[in-house]
Parts: sequence; structure tokens; C-alpha cells
Amino acid sequence: MMDYSFLQRQQTISSVCSSWWSLVEDSPRFWSIIEFSCPLAAISHSLEKSQSSDLEIKSFTDTEYDCAPMEFFGEETCLRLIAPHADRIRSLILSLSSEDGLLTVLGNPAPILEELKIDGPHCDFAQPLDLFCGQASRLSDVVLGHIPIGWDSDVLVGLRSLTIKEELGHLPTEGQVQRLLETNPWLEKLDIENVTDTEHFRGGAVQSTGEGKPSRLVMSKMQELRLWNLPFKLAQTVLDNVEIPAIRYFNLKCQFRGLSASRLLGPNIEHLLPPLLQRSQGAQRAELTLGEFNVSLAIYTPSCRGPTIEIELEETVPFSGSDWLAESFFLEKGLPSLCAADIFQVSLKFKDGFYMAGGAFIPILDRLNAVKVKDLVIESECERGEELIKYLGEAKEDSQWPLPYLTSMKIGGPAALADHLLIALQRRKQHMPVGEMPGAPRPVMLEVLDIGDLREVDGNVENALANCVASSGTFIPGWRRWRRASGPTNTESDIWYNGEGEDI
Repeated sequence: MMDYSFLQRQQTISSVCSSWWSLVEDSPRFWSIIEFSCPLAAISHSLEKSQSSDLEIKSFTDTEYDCAPMEFFGEETCLRLIAPHADRIRSLILSLSSEDGLLTVLGNPAPILEELKIDGPHCDFAQPLDLFCGQASRLSDVVLGHIPIGWDSDVLVGLRSLTIKEELGHLPTEGQVQRLLETNPWLEKLDIENVTDTEHFRGGAVQSTGEGKPSRLVMSKMQELRLWNLPFKLAQTVLDNVEIPAIRYFNLKCQFRGLSASRLLGPNIEHLLPPLLQRSQGAQRAELTLGEFNVSLAIYTPSCRGPTIEIELEETVPFSGSDWLAESFFLEKGLPSLCAADIFQVSLKFKDGFYMAGGAFIPILDRLNAVKVKDLVIESECERGEELIKYLGEAKEDSQWPLPYLTSMKIGGPAALADHLLIALQRRKQHMPVGEMPGAPRPVMLEVLDIGDLREVDGNVENALANCVASSGTFIPGWRRWRRASGPTNTESDIWYNGEGEDI
């Protein structure tokens, strides 16, 4: 059924028998769904037959929707057909290739409109739009992609959910953001993505209470907040003005441009994260990722497919972002506290381009020793990865072994890393730290070691590494290694061969 347009499904029902045909013909509701993939005559006929029924308007111009296009006469013509019926449109879902004809619909009052979803990746507007002349009092769910709108618009009031994506060059003022929040206290979901910075945005101080603390709007129904790929000041204005006691999902990606992460999140973290972690049940899992220009954190709870918390800090002061994340989430005063260490498991990943020389990141890792960092990944293009490997193989002065709960490692890079890795793992396996304190855990045995991305590892070293893994564990050798071979014309060529020396 989903491969057919609504018109085709309607025709199928009508063809069953004369009684069903009469039912369709005499029921305005059967004609109230208008799809732009239908012929113009069918659209006009449906508008007439629907009489005074509420309308659902759908425009499909790509394969995102399960609707097989029929005869298509152009978006502008269809939009002009429905424009006179704007006062009875209940749902308006448009995916458009241009702005032609769009204002004929958006420029009319829509008193019963409840759902509005518009995506116009190729639309070009000189200024923000005044939707529906400010008259859409029943509107509750709004998704706007590539459609500029004043954030203090009268139609963005009393909403249940709001998504604004790809709004290029029309960044709101701080006052407009504050008004948007104040006029939508019952929002359940707020999603702002890829809104670009302009000179018109002014980041001033938020209004304060008599105690000198920022006044916050308590949004008691909001469960999901997503601020993704936004300039610092826009994200800061949103977070500085809200308190969300029922939040269940938090996603943040912010462009810091040299600013410290604590300037944005430090004052706000206590208002956002306790409800998330307090509601979680059972084991929790976190992924901390360090890249060349960014650091990110994702926290997962058992009942959710995706992360309940996802934070990505772009262009922050080197290491301050990861230092802040470790301090806010994994220390005694952070979340979760040390008392939750037994149920919190962390995956640590160093992405391609991360520069380890000098070990400036080591103090950050020291903060993670109290929680169960079980998985470690070093991608092949990380620079000076031996700094981290050496760190793992040496007990600290307090007899604390680095990342003692580590059970899984995936390492990529040059063959020289394998020698450092072997030394570190043998020390973790065989040597007790001198003067070990009773409360200091020693490293556990590795259950998984994957060196498939290490290049040209010596066979003896590879065998020794395999012995550092538990007998019931998994060892993935560097079975795809480069070697130089002479071709049939006595020229050297690169070929692949597996760990046993067989050509692939």
C-alpha cells in the first residue's frame, strides 16, 4: 500500500463495489488529503469534493517519501490551487525545489493549521518571512528547513515542538531567542540545527534576578533539546535562559572558535544533566572522542537506541574541552559521581589527526581512572600514538595503573607502535606496581585486541601480542599488511598478503 499515492488508494477502495464507490463519493473526508504528485484535475476535484473538511496538503519532490509520483504539473501551479483554501488547511507538509508560489499559501491566515513542515533547500528569500500574517493560533508542531522566519513571529507561540534547520544568514537577536522561549513554555521538543552566524547577533547578558543570577524559564514539559552546529552565542543564549527538569535527550554541537567549553556549559550543566542520569536505570555507557579540532561525548542508557546526551565541542581551546568533559562527568563533583563508577562504562577514542606529542592530554586521562574505561581506540592517522601507549604501561606514583579496567583495544598506525604496545601490555600483565596500595586496582586482562590497522607488524611481535590477551578472548592480527614485491617486469609493486604470508 505504501507504494501508492493516496489517490491510487482511494481509487482502489472505490472499485471494490458500488456501495464502497458511493461511500467514497459522498464522504468529504475521503477527499481531504491533497498530494502534489497527483494530476491537476485530481487536485481540483479533491478540493471541490472535500467541501468544508479540514485539509492535509503534501508535496513530495524526492524519494524521502513513499509516494509514487504520477503526472506532475509543477509546484507553483499546485500551490496557487490550494492558496484559496488556506483557511481550512490543518496539515501542510511541503518539500519544494523553489520558492515560486510558496508565498501565495504562506501569505494567507491559517486559523486551523496544526502541523507545518516545510523544507526548501533551493528557496532564496531576501528576508525572514511573516508566516500566515501572524494568524495561525492552533499551530502546535513546526519544522522549517531553509525557510527564514523571525524568531519572535506571532505564529511561533504556544508550540508543542519546533525544529529550525539550515537557516542561513538570518541569525536571531538575543531578545528574539528569549521571546521564543518565553512564549513557548510548554515545548516538548526544541531542535535548532545549522543556523549560521551573522554580524546582527548580539550576545549580551541575560536578565538577572535580584540575587544576580540569570533568571531561567522552567520548561517543565520539554524532553528533548537539540542545539546542533550552532555559533557559541546562540547556544549560550538558549542554555542561559532555560531550566529543563524533565529532559530526556540533550544534543549539543557548538563552534567555540577558541573559547573555553566551561564558558558555555559550566553554568548550565547542573540544570540539564541531573534529570537525564537520575532517570537512567541499570548500566550506563559513555563514548569520549578526541579529534584534531574537536572533542565529543555521547552517553547511552539501556532504554534508548541513540545517546541520551551527545555533546560535540568544535574549535575549543586545545584540551580544555576534553578536560571540562572529564571534570563534569567523571569526577566526584561531576555526573555520575564516583559512587556510580561501578555501573558506568566508558569508551575512549582518538580520531585521525589527533596529535599526542608531549602528552598534554595525559592529565585528562588521569581523571578517567576512577571509572571503567573499558574500550580504547586509536585510529591510524593519530600522530605520535606511542605517547599514549607508553602511558598505559607505567604505574603512577600512587601505584595507580592508568585505565585499569581496560578490556578492549583497537590500535592503528605505523608498525613501530606494535613494539611500544607489546612492552606496555606485558607490563600490565606481568608486573605488579612497587608498593601497591590495597585500594589501587591492577590492570585486568585484555579480552579483545585488534591490531588490524597496524602496518607491517613483525610476525614475532604479533605472536607476543596475542599472548597478552585472555585465553578466551579475541585477537585480530594485522592480517592485511603491505610488503614490497617484484612484479613480472622486475618493477616493485604493492600487494596485500595475510598474516600467514599468503597473497590476497
